[in-house]
Amino acid sequence: MVSANRFQYVVERRKTAFPMNWLLNIGWWILLLVQQPRAESARVVIYRQKEFGGNSYRIYINGKTKEVLPPNRYWQVDVSPGRTKIESGKDYYTDVQTVWLTLQPGRTYYIKAIEEIDFLSRTLLMKPVDENQARQELRKIKPIESSLVNQLD
Repeated sequence: MVSANRFQYVVERRKTAFPMNWLLNIGWWILLLVQQPRAESARVVIYRQKEFGGNSYRIYINGKTKEVLPPNRYWQVDVSPGRTKIESGKDYYTDVQTVWLTLQPGRTYYIKAIEEIDFLSRTLLMKPVDENQARQELRKIKPIESSLVNQLD
């Protein structure tokens, strides 16, 4: 038989464990978002918010397939500085959207992506956004768990 004191101890411990776990999780998210790119590279963060029935799109950086971006996810990658071409594409019915950026070392660039569906085609529209807007929107989005190499050379 479990004593009342032991039961009360477990209940109280769970009450304090929940906020601590929650704070720990928030700490990891903040650490992830605050990370700075390596000094010799620039960081690009591409994200999509929740979309009803949204499709995943391939993301190409300088012509190479780097990641598949589903809705409600973000992806961050360190890229060599200089003129960089970022494209989205999916298949035959998808229009390719291109964003050109001139990346500076040590800086972070945020790109918001939104799916546009037309009668016969789909497009993942992309545009650079400022850091404040991106950080606010990224709070509700999960990172991609990627198996691809995220370092580009």
